[in-house]
Amino acid sequence: MSTFVTLFKFIPPNRGGGPDRFKKFTGLIEAEGGRLLSFHGLMGEYDVMIVCEYPGVRNAMKSAAAIGNLINAQPRTMAALEKDDFLKLLSEL
Repeated sequence: MSTFVTLFKFIPPNRGGGPDRFKKFTGLIEAEGGRLLSFHGLMGEYDVMIVCEYPGVRNAMKSAAAIGNLINAQPRTMAALEKDDFLKLLSEL
């Protein structure tokens, strides 16, 4: 499983949400074989940040697009490495 960070920026008008929509949100992640590791509401340029594990890039991209449709937001998804893996990669340069 690979880790991905996705940032979402709401597109007006925002439709609100709550526990029911969050269940749908996590269901879209799980439908792609993913697992939600972290969820944060943000102040600033982006409104929501999630950290998930997925089996592959295609799964992460499809999930981000589906979630964007659900919450009326533009997603930006990035692959991420844990600290030890990242430091190992840097030491190999």
